[in-house]
Amino acid sequence: MVNKKGKMCKFGFFVTVFLGLVSIGWIDPMADKVREGNELYHRGAYEDALDKYVNAQINSPQTTQLDFNIADTQYQRKKYDEAAQLFEKVVKSDDPELKAKASFNMGNTLYRQGKMKESMECYKKAVDYADEIESSDDPAIDTLKNDARYNYEYVERKMKENQQKQQNQEQNEQQQKQENEDKKEDQRPKEDKDEEKEKQEPQNDKQEPTPEPTPKSDEQKKERSQEQPDKDKQEKDEQEKDKQESQHSEQPQPQQPHGQRQMSKEEAERLLDALDHAEKETRQLMRDKQRLQHKSVEKDW
Repeated sequence: MVNKKGKMCKFGFFVTVFLGLVSIGWIDPMADKVREGNELYHRGAYEDALDKYVNAQINSPQTTQLDFNIADTQYQRKKYDEAAQLFEKVVKSDDPELKAKASFNMGNTLYRQGKMKESMECYKKAVDYADEIESSDDPAIDTLKNDARYNYEYVERKMKENQQKQQNQEQNEQQQKQENEDKKEDQRPKEDKDEEKEKQEPQNDKQEPTPEPTPKSDEQKKERSQEQPDKDKQEKDEQEKDKQESQHSEQPQPQQPHGQRQMSKEEAERLLDALDHAEKETRQLMRDKQRLQHKSVEKDW
């Protein structure tokens, strides 16, 4: 805690014990027990002080001041639930000073329970109740209001720090998680990485589906059907020509004397025709000769 002069001081919650019952008198048994309880409380003997307050309450169960003292003692014993119930009871009383002190201590109790937003509301109410006290010149009341304002600002800063800390923690956890995933990814076998990469990356290297052929129009079909017979006939003629040339090439060609010009195809054909014609004439002459010989041997009767 930093006070107005800039000095460092410990942040302490303002917890007070009501001591007004001591002034009732020494002969009052309840007053004696309250006085003894206050002395034990200031010495830190909270268990013994609680016993004195509870015994005094047996004789005066409706005394709001005893509820306040018991609530203070339970707070010191870290019994925050019991303390909160009694402080809430005192806040509903008609005494502005007790209401201001109980609201302040209620804020401290809620803070200890982790209910920061609710504690800020109690500190705010403590200042409002303190402003209702007629004897506003009381230094204790001024101290209460200053402490309540300080505690309000302290809890507000604490909430912001916790919120920022929570955000940083979530970011660190997310970053650590990402680093662990990256590390596991690096340790995976290459085959697994390639398969995963192939699943994640767009398949740009895949072949595009072959477009289906569009149907031909009737006119195109007709032209194609007309062209097909011509094409077949042309192929047939070419095959027949190749066959004839092949057969012709298989026929023995007359050997040319060494050093002479090789005959052309037309010359060879004329030569063959001439030989064929000469052979026919020779056979005809032989037949005629045979007939003449046959006639000469016949007798002339």
